[in-house]
Amino acid sequence: MKHLNSQSFLEDSLKRKVIFLTGKGGVGKTAVAWATALTLSRNKRKVRLISWSPFESFSEPTTLKSLGITWHQLEAAACFKEYALKTLKFEKFFDAVFENRVLKAFIEVAPGLSETVIAGKVWDLFDRGEQDTLVVDLPATGHALSFFKSPMGIEKMFATGFVHRQAGNICDMFVDPYTRVDIVTLPEEMPLVESGQFVEHLMGLGKFHLGFLWLNQCTPDLKVPDKIPSTLDKSIRECLEDHRFRLEREAKNLVEAKKMPLVVKKIPKFSSEAVKETIEQIAAHMEEK
Repeated sequence: MKHLNSQSFLEDSLKRKVIFLTGKGGVGKTAVAWATALTLSRNKRKVRLISWSPFESFSEPTTLKSLGITWHQLEAAACFKEYALKTLKFEKFFDAVFENRVLKAFIEVAPGLSETVIAGKVWDLFDRGEQDTLVVDLPATGHALSFFKSPMGIEKMFATGFVHRQAGNICDMFVDPYTRVDIVTLPEEMPLVESGQFVEHLMGLGKFHLGFLWLNQCTPDLKVPDKIPSTLDKSIRECLEDHRFRLEREAKNLVEAKKMPLVVKKIPKFSSEAVKETIEQIAAHMEEK
């Protein structure tokens, strides 16, 4: 593939088989994941959107069903059962041995097991190739790092055998040339610091292909005069001064963002509070980038 910097977001995304997205909680990561999937779908790619959040239980918003995106929420215990049944091929045996609260609790708390089970399901969908692109909405950066790290640890722990091969398949998918990791953040110091730490740790794990750093909810780039007329109403002057302050602060944060080895893209604030409309606006903006 060509170097990422030489391509637009759409041009690069149309060539990807897996796009992972993560970011600090509350930055709009899920909206950007949906917008990414919608952009690809509108350009004749068969897309499947995967969501995994170990600390939340939610259903697909009804208003988003009309977007026409195939969506799945993954849950570790369900994915483990699906995998075990493929291996055992006998559901009654599984129910007798595994279908109990103790095992379910173990799957959730055993270090690295939940993440590896979910990653295995993503690999299974990747390997089947029933879609052109998998868009994977991962949890916040801390847990996302464990998602990538756990299968790599298991591959090293088991030097040979079935488990080693399965973990190896997952790790190969992670660093596949057609896999990309995107990060969503805000044009603010703390989310950017957390994003930078995630990138540093991730690149320490392996040769991941980093993609785009989305600065979400950026202040509209409307210039404010250096000298605001004193004849204006006080509330208007304060509004203009606040707007200028935000632009100056975001400009400084943009300098820091560009130090990361990702292509920085800005998403402006949109006035709509409707989820579907906001996603459509983000998708239209992304397609232009």
